[in-house]
This record gives sequence, structure tokens and C-alpha cells, in this order.
Amino acid sequence: MASLLFLSFSSIFPVFGWIFLGAAGIRLVPSTHHLFHLGEKFVFYVGIPGILFITASRIDPGNALTSTYSLAGIAATISSLLLCWAVARWRGFNREQTGIITQAGYRANLGIIGLALCASTFGEEGLLLAALPVAVWTLTFNILAVMVLNAAYGGKFSLLPLLRNLVRNPLIVGISFGFVVALSPFELPDWFYRSGEFFTAAVIPLSLIFLGGAIDLKPSLQSRQALLLATALRLIVAPALALGICLLLGLRDTELGVNFLLLSGPVAAASHIMVAARGGDAKLAANIVVLSTVLAPITITFGLFMLRFLSLV
Repeated sequence: MASLLFLSFSSIFPVFGWIFLGAAGIRLVPSTHHLFHLGEKFVFYVGIPGILFITASRIDPGNALTSTYSLAGIAATISSLLLCWAVARWRGFNREQTGIITQAGYRANLGIIGLALCASTFGEEGLLLAALPVAVWTLTFNILAVMVLNAAYGGKFSLLPLLRNLVRNPLIVGISFGFVVALSPFELPDWFYRSGEFFTAAVIPLSLIFLGGAIDLKPSLQSRQALLLATALRLIVAPALALGICLLLGLRDTELGVNFLLLSGPVAAASHIMVAARGGDAKLAANIVVLSTVLAPITITFGLFMLRFLSLV
């Protein structure tokens, strides 16, 4: 049991170690703010899309688009959303706070932390399996976020602006070009994939460091009940619900592990951006991102340990 716990710990904590290193580094050396800002842009527009392109170009889209493990994640996401909204309303939060709690509850950080966890735990196989869910679930997350915030703050669902934003999303662009290569008879040379391994090994730690530098510790801890509820929903309730759905659908081994790692991560930073854009409680949304990032190593390590202890992965 001790060896399993150490194995789970050694898979998860290095990922968050890079995040905490970035959070500490930007505060200890304030002159690096500009470097961190440039690094964030590189990761978002080049690094992560590049990794997704490389991995997507090697998968079988015909199989992947109907794969149970990807569809299980969509079912888990929608179920989490409905449960989070119901719990928040039951606890007496107003519609605006309910919207923030709900978005945080179902929306994990896929593109950076999710990919890093899959690579750290399952290696190249984990990245290959994670590529499709990251693309499909990114679409799902964004569509659902617009619907949730419209329900919370009022407003009509507008399809055209949503589609425009999705088409411009670098993660979706990267995965889409990868699918084009995978569907075509053209095969990329071996040296490209060998170079891609070095690229991936460099980009993932950098992306985590820059993510840590973006964490804002300044907002005051207002609305603590909403903060604690949203964090518990994101790190405990949503992953448990996702695991239940995945097990019911027969997922096991690496597919189950990848789904768990992608769906159990901390709240995506984009949730804070969308709340701020709607004029909502941006401080609450930011604090949920921070607290869930701090606590996620503990909950994810425990979850992965239990899956291994029960011989499910």
C-alpha cells in the first residue's frame, strides 16, 4: 500500500511542483513579470496547440470520435453541471453566485494541468488518449459556460459569437490540424515525432511554471461559503461522479485513468475570465481557481491511489 501511495504521489506532485515554483518565482523576482507574460502567450498560442497537433496526428479519428471514454467525459460533465447548479440553489446562493459555483464545479483545467498529469502518469500513451477529450471537452466546456452564465446573469444564447471564439481557440486549431493529418494519406516523418517528444518534454514544465506565475493571491477571501462549496464540488464531487459514470460504462485501465486525471483537476483559469467579462464577482472566481489549485495535488493523489489500490488502472 505504501508503494502505491508513493507511486501516485510521484506522478502527481511534480506537476504541481512546477506550478508552485512559478508562483514563488514571479514573486521573488518581480522583474520577471514581462517574461512570464510572454511565456503565457507562447504556451497558449504555440506550445499546447503544438503538443495537441503532434498527438492528434497519430490517432485514429474514426475510432476516437465514437470512443466510450470521450463520450463518458461529456456525460460526466453535463451531470456535474446539473448537480452543481442544484446543490448551489439548495444551499441558498443567488443566481449569480450559483453560476460561478456551477462553472467552477464542472470545468477542470484540461489544456495545461490535465495534459501534464496524463503525460506524467501514463507517458506517451496518456497524451495520445488525452488529445481527443481535450479538444471535444474544450468545446463542451465553452458552450456550457456560456449557457450557465447566461442563466445566471441574463442574456440570450448567441451561437455566432460562440462559434467565432471556438474557431479562434488555439487548442482547437491545433487538434483540428492534427486530425486533418491523421485523416489524410500523408504521414509525417519519424524525425518530426522524435523532435515532438523533445518539444513536449520542454513545453509541459514551462506551461506549468507560467500558469503558477499567473495565480493571483491578492483578492480577498470574500464569499467563503461559495468558495468552499465550489472547491469541494470541483475536487471531490465532480471527480467521484465522473468515476462512477466511467465505471458504469465499462472503462478501465489507462482510459479510466486519463478520464479521471482530466476531470479531477483544479478549476480552469478561463472560468475567472468569463465571469469577469460578464461583470460578475471576479474575486470569488479567482479565489476558487487559486484554492482548487492548492488543494488539487492532495485530492488527485488520493484518487489515483485508490484506483491503483482497487486495480482499476
